[in-house]
Amino acid sequence: MRKGFIFSHNKCVNCGACSAACILENGWSIQPRMIFTYNSEELPSLPLTNLSLACNHCETPVCLNGCPTASYYREPFTGAVIIDEKKCIGCKYCQWNCPYDAPKFNADKRIIGKCNLCYSGLIEGRLPACTTACPTGALEYGELSEPILENIPSWFPDKNLNPAIVLKGKQNNDPLRIIPENVFESEVPILNAKERGMSGEWSLFAFSFLTTLSVATIISSFINGIFPEKILFVSIIILAGIISLFHLGKRLRAWRALANVKSSPLSREIALFIIYSVVSFFAVFFQLPGFFIASSIVGLILLIVIDSVYIYADKRKSVIMHSGQTFLSALLIVSFFTGIVLPFIFIALIKLAASAYSLSVNKINNINFVIRFVRIALLLVTGVSLVSEISYPDPVISSIFLTGELIDRIIFYIDFAPVNINTEIIKQINIERNEKKRG
Repeated sequence: MRKGFIFSHNKCVNCGACSAACILENGWSIQPRMIFTYNSEELPSLPLTNLSLACNHCETPVCLNGCPTASYYREPFTGAVIIDEKKCIGCKYCQWNCPYDAPKFNADKRIIGKCNLCYSGLIEGRLPACTTACPTGALEYGELSEPILENIPSWFPDKNLNPAIVLKGKQNNDPLRIIPENVFESEVPILNAKERGMSGEWSLFAFSFLTTLSVATIISSFINGIFPEKILFVSIIILAGIISLFHLGKRLRAWRALANVKSSPLSREIALFIIYSVVSFFAVFFQLPGFFIASSIVGLILLIVIDSVYIYADKRKSVIMHSGQTFLSALLIVSFFTGIVLPFIFIALIKLAASAYSLSVNKINNINFVIRFVRIALLLVTGVSLVSEISYPDPVISSIFLTGELIDRIIFYIDFAPVNINTEIIKQINIERNEKKRG
């Protein structure tokens, strides 16, 4: 029978002993095991629930499958999902993909660290340190039974990964406490997206936008029957490649990103970018028609793969259908710079519909609304210019159009929010608060 963690809601007192034992046993400079508290404000209408959680060593681990360097592997005896620190490049893609907030970025080593299930001790017959340190027996390790659905909180994220954890006991309306309470501080702050592995997104944004612009340029040139300016075109590709390295913790290990092309969207993105860069270089510098066609086709495939990198982590319709997707943006840029009106109108309408859908499903603040309004306004202005041929293709109008596409890509990163237990807790509390108010 499969083994894993067994956690009892009604026994946990949030003492933090499990987390401390984990750090002491392994000498971590990170905190792999966290205590997540639902309703930390202790609102009387909601249950207060503690959940001790680290890596769940899932049966379908998205961290392992999505890792571009194949740094993760499953230890055969214990079933633990382990990360090889010597292979990790610190790209943080596993942080996006894991809904349980298990991978932690080690700022000192510039790589990812996570719970290893104390697998060496398990092999020798010992239990994980976190379970032996728990004073109330809330956290155990053993054979897993079928989970009882009523014990699983609505905010517990499960992306069909089959995590090796079973939750027992009902959520507490009157939770157990430790005395004196003020000795123990709240252990886990709610982390925002930037702190959960997206701090280097500016380089990803720049890379994806420059790549989109590059692909759109070479396709537009092909349709117009001209070759793009050599130095400028190649400079865009080189700049995109260099900038893409800035979000890595270990840039000199970037070559390892090709190790998992079979299952990692990010690894496929890097491989296709290299192929596209080489084919495009030959097409532009040697003006070879065959390479020109090939670079256009490979470029479009590359953009689809870039979009898949984000969809793999965030499968919401608002991301899949987002107007800032690179493939859709490239098609719009091509239709604009080739002056083909009907495709431009068709794609622009799709983008406007996607923008409207995004406004309806995302929580928008005033600044966010202004950014989206400006983006739509720029698209309408340049669209009218193209259709009416007034000031088209004036450099100013072209600049306004590209600025709109740049803003659209920024909005994509604003809306991009992979499933994570921190945000799920906040979301569920807000839902229950609103239900109580309406009731």
